[in-house]
Amino acid sequence: MKAPEMKAAAVAVSVVLASSLLAGCTAGAPGPRPSDPSGVVLTSGSGAELGNGRPQVSHDGLMVRRRIAVAIHPAPDADVDKLRTALSSAAGSLGLAISPISPDVLGASVLQHTVPELIVAFPGDATIADGGELVDLAFGHDQAFPGLDHVHVAQVLVHDLRFTVSSPNPGTVAESVALEGILADALGNYDTRVGDGELEFAYTGPLLSDKTVEAVRRGVARAAGNTADDVKVAPRSETGTGVDMTKEPAEAAAAEEPVHGH
Repeated sequence: MKAPEMKAAAVAVSVVLASSLLAGCTAGAPGPRPSDPSGVVLTSGSGAELGNGRPQVSHDGLMVRRRIAVAIHPAPDADVDKLRTALSSAAGSLGLAISPISPDVLGASVLQHTVPELIVAFPGDATIADGGELVDLAFGHDQAFPGLDHVHVAQVLVHDLRFTVSSPNPGTVAESVALEGILADALGNYDTRVGDGELEFAYTGPLLSDKTVEAVRRGVARAAGNTADDVKVAPRSETGTGVDMTKEPAEAAAAEEPVHGH
């Protein structure tokens, strides 16, 4: 599929990532644009078709974002590190800041056959064409890269949240939260910032239910000696375009459209 066609494709699912994959990734001269990336599977449909199991979400608007994700399915007994290195190198050549994310951001239509061993998300302004370009550069136009079975390029929904609490000893609170695993259990990957009299936890990942968000607030409040109401929930960024979850139609299993699939 060529880049213009990929831009036109309506795609849907759900996403997130963490920075360990591309810690050494640097910007460089862009490589050639892709054409006919064999083995790429687009999850096609409307923005509403985001797989099954979407949680009840009232923390939306700028707290929910649409992102592009690339999920890599290795062949049996493949060297996943080689696939990861190829993806990292291609991202560096294109100047793309991508990061690993939980497969939970993907819809059931992708996960029903097998869970991808390697999945990355793109910055907020990335397009499906950017995903195809990365795959093409990393694994070749014919997708015959050793150890690669197939790839999914999808648009997903992620939560982009910031939890903030006031404390006279924010460093101590941060250590307590880490020691107890309060956020690790609920969120998985998150970033911590210790400020002057304030502690902030930032999260970008799969959509969280209202129940999970409240559990995080209670856990942070307990460590800080505050109440849950003292833990503020806000968008991680105040710029860009958010998602009104009340306007997202009921979920339906998204159909997959193979493109030269293996």
